[in-house]
Amino acid sequence: MLAENLFISKTTTLFNNTLAALETLHIAFCFDDNYAMPAGIAMSSVILNNPNKNLVFHLFVNNVSNEKIQRFNQLNKANASIICYEISNEFSINPDTLVLHVSASTCLRFVVPQILNKVTSRVLYLDCDVLCINNLDELVSTDLTNKFSAVVPDIGKTQEKQCVACDIPYGEYFNAGMIYINTDMWVEHNLTDKAFSMINSGKVYKFADQDVLNILMQGQTVFLPRHFNTITALTVGGNEDSLIEANTAIIHYVTGNKPWYQLYITPLYQHYIATSPWANQKLSLANENAPSTTRRYAKLLASKHQYFKAFKYYILYLKHKAFKK
Repeated sequence: MLAENLFISKTTTLFNNTLAALETLHIAFCFDDNYAMPAGIAMSSVILNNPNKNLVFHLFVNNVSNEKIQRFNQLNKANASIICYEISNEFSINPDTLVLHVSASTCLRFVVPQILNKVTSRVLYLDCDVLCINNLDELVSTDLTNKFSAVVPDIGKTQEKQCVACDIPYGEYFNAGMIYINTDMWVEHNLTDKAFSMINSGKVYKFADQDVLNILMQGQTVFLPRHFNTITALTVGGNEDSLIEANTAIIHYVTGNKPWYQLYITPLYQHYIATSPWANQKLSLANENAPSTTRRYAKLLASKHQYFKAFKYYILYLKHKAFKK
């Protein structure tokens, strides 16, 4: 079995606050320097919508600057705690497995339940590209007896391809952006070791860690309603906020079109930025790895007869494309 702290070089408690009589919810995020701000906004949204819980955030950070770590101190609330786990140089993932621009940091979730089992039997893992817009009471009351986790099935298009690829019955392939984990079961079945063995075996998994987790947990998960992981793909000039149902607890922004880019920001996400310590953060125009998004915006503006703005964004697209090269 892997040593529990093999991949952790340093653990730091930013602050530790507890209110008597409140239930405690442990939440884990894993990210590198590029995702520090989105992680913070996601955390801020959880705090705003869950005042009836003590919230302990466990941040597994990979090469995140001290300046960005210090910003998390501004989330200091009476019912919130933050613990940072800095990842050591021992952490590595077979690069051949990381297709579709998947970051190695996403595989940090393999160590989360193993390390946190000493402090909690339940932990909520969340991707950084999520927003919590309702309380999580129903989620944390889920019975995980003899189950690895509570999850939400992925969308139909993904099911069709990945159920076959992973040899999983249709409808049982889950999206790993939200996983409520039974850490006791995880440790008992040594899933950390098994997950790293699979991801580094040389076999290429299309969705990397997500495929591995689906295979390892098959048949031993609780499936939750979609409002606990509402998968949303943003579009240029879209109106995705209008599609969010009132009972939605967690919105998960998939694809490279993230709401912290100017071209994709939604009024709802803007609201949560404004109420967070990142309110004055300058937002990038678009994903620097996808210059075509600027071209699509120029085309949208032209269709609305906003030709001057369309020309401006087309020039930005050309610069963006040239810079990428």
